Amino acid sequence: MKLLLALMLLLVPHGDARAQLTIDILHRRPLAEAARDGNLDLLRQQIAANVSPNQLDLDFRPAIVNAAANGHHEAVKLLLDARANPDARDRSNRTALIWAAERGHVAVVTTLLAGKANPNLDERGTGNTPLMIAARDGHLRIVEALVHAGAEVGRTDVTGRTALDLALANNRRPVAELLRRQGAKR
Repeated sequence: MKLLLALMLLLVPHGDARAQLTIDILHRRPLAEAARDGNLDLLRQQIAANVSPNQLDLDFRPAIVNAAANGHHEAVKLLLDARANPDARDRSNRTALIWAAERGHVAVVTTLLAGKANPNLDERGTGNTPLMIAARDGHLRIVEALVHAGAEVGRTDVTGRTALDLALANNRRPVAELLRRQGAKR
């Protein structure tokens, strides 16, 4: 790797096209990009070529987080089948499940939960769980799926608020009713 870097340093100042190609190849993350874009054909090719399903993109975001955040449930399924870590975190300390819950991607949430994603992992720093985020945003079907998967309804964030508190504060009445039926208290 050091030799390749040294060669690039020699060639780049002279505008050598081969050096630029080498730089482009080193910086591309095709599997993570395919996951982000929902490009299932490229994703299958990369998996078949034994590229790690846990590949990070250039922003250090795991492929599964890219797929989940963009609502690509089939890409999430492919990655899980290839043994991607369902609980991988991006550099914001958010999991794929947190992103999918926030953005209302029901199919992605159910796919991740079927793939053994932990519904109780919180967003480091805030303490927000996928349940809290879904409750805050009023995603009733996601709240149902998370509760069914064992999400803790009584968990609190760093400010002491529960999913029920967040639902009520944001006027998400159907979500609040569901959480109360599940034993949530203020």
